Amino acid sequence: MDRSFLADKDVISASRKFVCIRLATYENAEENEVLKGFFARGGNLENTVFTLLTPDGKTKLVTAGRSPVWAFGGVRGPGINTQPKEPIKKMGQTMEAIALAYPGKGKAVQGLSPLPYLADLRLALNVSAADRQPLVVVYSENVKQRKKMEKELSKVAWSEQFIGRAQYVPASDASEFKSVKSLKATSGFVVVQPGTFGLTGEIIEVIDASTSSAKLAGLLTKALGKHKPSQLTYDQHRRAGSQAGARWKSATPNTDGLNHRGGSRRPRR
Repeated sequence: MDRSFLADKDVISASRKFVCIRLATYENAEENEVLKGFFARGGNLENTVFTLLTPDGKTKLVTAGRSPVWAFGGVRGPGINTQPKEPIKKMGQTMEAIALAYPGKGKAVQGLSPLPYLADLRLALNVSAADRQPLVVVYSENVKQRKKMEKELSKVAWSEQFIGRAQYVPASDASEFKSVKSLKATSGFVVVQPGTFGLTGEIIEVIDASTSSAKLAGLLTKALGKHKPSQLTYDQHRRAGSQAGARWKSATPNTDGLNHRGGSRRPRR
């Protein structure tokens, strides 16, 4: 997904009037079928899909494609992190117009919003690395304790200071951390530095599980500040991954790049 569109302040502002859903391609067979219904050249699901839908989730309101570029214009191509201002402005304006056309019914639900969890720690490491963000793991083997931790963290995570600054995932067993170095705590808010290729991670900080939201904000600020995002460009990342032999194995077959005419995969660079 093109980061320059989704990082724009007007697009972010407009997005708060939408239900935004991020599906992890090739990680869930049922979700794959949903995505294929929106965009799949030659019937093959590609690695990224973007569109805007009516509230029933069925009718496309803009052209579906691999990124917002397909709907709003701009420069197509992998690793494009900058775009002309006009297409980005158009996306924000279009979203505002759609929000006016579909204002919703009734009042917003009161209370805390749930944390925007990723499916599991394995996937969370990969997504965090791709987004160049730290990962916060809500870790406890005790369900009651974990629920209390989630309540305190949600007060912080959705605040203006923290929104969009990290990825989140729950964990209930130490075995889930097999790809993360140096875990010693039995519970806590575990802040993780994802590895460059999203296959491993390293502990930045473990914040005590009993920490209240009032104290959690300050501790989390310090921990997130220690995160060091990768500075590699898209092409540098691909070359480094190839040299390191780093490969992500998806839960379902990866069909990105399949030629819809002949069914063969384009060679990886």
